[in-house]
Amino acid sequence: MTPRSICAFYIISLSCLTSVSAQTVLEVSSTDFYESYADNVKVSGSVLAASYVPGSFSHASPEQLYLYIPSHKPLVNVVLTSIDGKYSADAAIKLNKDQTGWIQIKLPTAYQKEYVKYLPDQLVAFVFVDSEDMFGDYIQEVFPSSWGAPTSNAIHFSMNSGGGNPNITFKNKSGNVITLDCRIIKLNYTRAFNHICDLGNHTIDAGTIITFSPEYNSNGKDYIIWASNE
Repeated sequence: MTPRSICAFYIISLSCLTSVSAQTVLEVSSTDFYESYADNVKVSGSVLAASYVPGSFSHASPEQLYLYIPSHKPLVNVVLTSIDGKYSADAAIKLNKDQTGWIQIKLPTAYQKEYVKYLPDQLVAFVFVDSEDMFGDYIQEVFPSSWGAPTSNAIHFSMNSGGGNPNITFKNKSGNVITLDCRIIKLNYTRAFNHICDLGNHTIDAGTIITFSPEYNSNGKDYIIWASNE
């Protein structure tokens, strides 16, 4: 798993009505789950990326994590990080061929009481698989998650950046290249992410590459972003 080397933290939030088909809850084995929690965090840990959609829960819950997987992926990586940098976890989730769409996950955490302290957008899950772009270069495919069953679907992002003008660049459904600024999160404990980005009134296709940059005319990082269509 390579997420510790990532240099920007994004949250994707989707906002249109979605539906979740009834299915068995997938319990993650404790042997495939690693976590840590520290009350005193002087500096944030490695910066990660995550995708988030609004869900039915008003707080994070280890029994109510939903992942959206558009097509079969035999192994999906999940990295959880809290906005204050205190909590982090890694999970490797093996999926069967019929496990696609929205999947409910149960995490074997020892810190359940800590989960409920976080709002849904303050403890986020980076759900991804390693992949290649059209040129054969390494890239990560990022999938949305939610706490509780997903309730909506318009894309928002959160990004960690020390740059003076964090922004995102993408092609909308009309094929136009769009660059939009991100706005700062005004909280005192934004150790893991500190900006929010959104698509404005633009829409994108599923599997769209979005570039996250700390400044204009600077090198950014690309991700293949998947949105829920259910």
